[in-house]
Amino acid sequence: MSIYNRFAPDKRWIALQAQSGRRLQSAELNEIQSLSLYRDKRMGDVIFGSGHIIEGGQIYVQDDKKKVIIFPATVYFDGVIHDIGERIIPLTGHGEEIIGLKITYTTITYEMQKELLDPAVGYANFGSPGMDRLVATPEWVLNDAAAIPMYRLADGEVVTAKVPPELEGFTPVLARRTYDASGSFLVSGMDGFIEPAEGDDVTLVIEAGKAYVLGYEINRLVPTRIKLKKSLDSRRVSDEVKTFVAGTTRYSLNSKPVKAIQEITARVQLPSIGITRGGSSLQDALPADAVVDIVSIVQGTKTYAKGKDYQLTENSVDWSIGTARPAIGETYRVTFEYMKQMAQGTDYKLEAGKNEVTWLSGDLPVAGSIFNVTYDYYLSRKDAFYLTADGQIRIVTGQSDVHPPSPPVPPDVLELGELQYPPASSDVIVVNNKPKRLTMLELRSLLDRLERAEYNQAMLELDRTAQISDPATFKKGFFTDNFTNFERADLERGFDAMIDPSNQTLQLPVNQLFFEMEAESLDSVHQHERLLTLEYAEQLIIDQSYGTEALNVNPYQVFGSQATIRLTPSQDSWVETSYIYQTVWGWWDAWWTGNRSETRVILDENIPFIRQRVVTVYGEGFEPNSNNLQATFDGVDVALVPAASYEAGTKPGTIKANGAGKFAATFAIPPNIRTGTREVRIFNYV
Repeated sequence: MSIYNRFAPDKRWIALQAQSGRRLQSAELNEIQSLSLYRDKRMGDVIFGSGHIIEGGQIYVQDDKKKVIIFPATVYFDGVIHDIGERIIPLTGHGEEIIGLKITYTTITYEMQKELLDPAVGYANFGSPGMDRLVATPEWVLNDAAAIPMYRLADGEVVTAKVPPELEGFTPVLARRTYDASGSFLVSGMDGFIEPAEGDDVTLVIEAGKAYVLGYEINRLVPTRIKLKKSLDSRRVSDEVKTFVAGTTRYSLNSKPVKAIQEITARVQLPSIGITRGGSSLQDALPADAVVDIVSIVQGTKTYAKGKDYQLTENSVDWSIGTARPAIGETYRVTFEYMKQMAQGTDYKLEAGKNEVTWLSGDLPVAGSIFNVTYDYYLSRKDAFYLTADGQIRIVTGQSDVHPPSPPVPPDVLELGELQYPPASSDVIVVNNKPKRLTMLELRSLLDRLERAEYNQAMLELDRTAQISDPATFKKGFFTDNFTNFERADLERGFDAMIDPSNQTLQLPVNQLFFEMEAESLDSVHQHERLLTLEYAEQLIIDQSYGTEALNVNPYQVFGSQATIRLTPSQDSWVETSYIYQTVWGWWDAWWTGNRSETRVILDENIPFIRQRVVTVYGEGFEPNSNNLQATFDGVDVALVPAASYEAGTKPGTIKANGAGKFAATFAIPPNIRTGTREVRIFNYV
């Protein structure tokens, strides 16, 4: 049987108009449906955006990273809102894995389902076949190129995921407006730094943060870790020339750091050896290749003259130029020099970490001669890391060189920073570009600073003019100071203020004391975590005892991700104060002795690591009596100490939930945790 459908969007049909007396065509019924679906799709794409989750769809990766659970979801695709049930998908846990949404369309006929036969009892068409049914079956699939990408995982960790849209069809318009006005910019976070690693890799950690790329909002909730290769590319130096000095065994190579020595050739002189005079020709072959020079020939007490009695010809002693020579069959002793390929480990070695050739107890070059070294040395490299509009962090690997150039970055991304790799080293330098947008408050602060600078500049000009032009008698009663030196300070009367010459500011001595506020008694106050309020009694203001409608707040009965934890304190701010004494006098002395050195007396700088302190964690919604709950702080294991009335777990450093699935415990923040947003996880293995 055939299904006819003549609908096409380019025909610009708006409606099908029925005419009296004409029969209804099957194609017209199909076209009515297609027209309606096309209209719905156009409208839905404007509001939602195709392939976006409207509700649900939370993703949970199990601790072994071998399975992922996707909870029930409502997804809009191709003009239809689909309901998808919970699905467990196996993973490999290695590399990049893409979970996508695939819609399969099937046709159901009356042969497959008898209930599609006409149910109109008592009519002539009872039990007759009717229309077929087109069924859409959505499903989650792994690494299917035909599916719509929804979740991207890297080594078992969720990197990006679809989120419920906010008028997704309008988002491109808003994004284009944002990009035209401000470009791509960083709101907060996303600084990169290097963590220690082993082997040939280093780990780049990019902090959590928020940014806009091409106007689209990117919000990364947890830090991202990326493994990168060190700069291990090398370049070869052929026949680097060194002069051998008698008594010197160490020779530094020009290009560093040295990876390996491939070859050393040197001019070597061996002790005299015996050669027997041959009878077939006037040349006696020497037992070496690449002979450079014959130093001497001696037979008994007779020494032959070079250039008169013999000469060097093709690695042989040539007796053809003279008449004085040994008789055939007689033995004479020859001392000669030749070019030798030196043996590593016997004649020389590469001094590890010093980039030097060290000569050993084997053969040595001739004093004053040159030797050639062929070796490989490591190169540097520069990489760049950037953020794409779909939330992915990418690395651009640069070209290795002695002085490597910065790699090119695509034009439609947000460049976050640059990585500078020393040769064969883990000490990678991260240069964060910080392409951060300025808030109105920051712009106001910059404007205030500019106005102060202009005012100070004007005062300085007036002061300079007054000093030069006004007569000395008219200056009585006026005092000016531009705070660039101590020329006008009365240092004999206990002057202890601090001057910043670069900013032209004066600051009086400051002693700061910080106190941790503690409540002596909670009898008359209420405590809400870190907030204290006066005693109060709750009163009912308004009561709605009747419901206007019923709303199922959990239509899918999903309870797998209801556990929550709360930290006290959940954030920390502190100031570390250092006092510097007698800096005024030392600076003043240096000024007048002519050795001026400007020094900032007060230095504000960000502290890179979180201070260690004890944090209380409250948990609820866990499985009742769940045992061996363990915790990590930014991926580092921490030991949980149960609070009063709560039990420790069976394993050391863990805790056990009570019958209501709750617990309270404390832990100490581990050392060397960088400041910023950090993830705390509470979990156990069942």
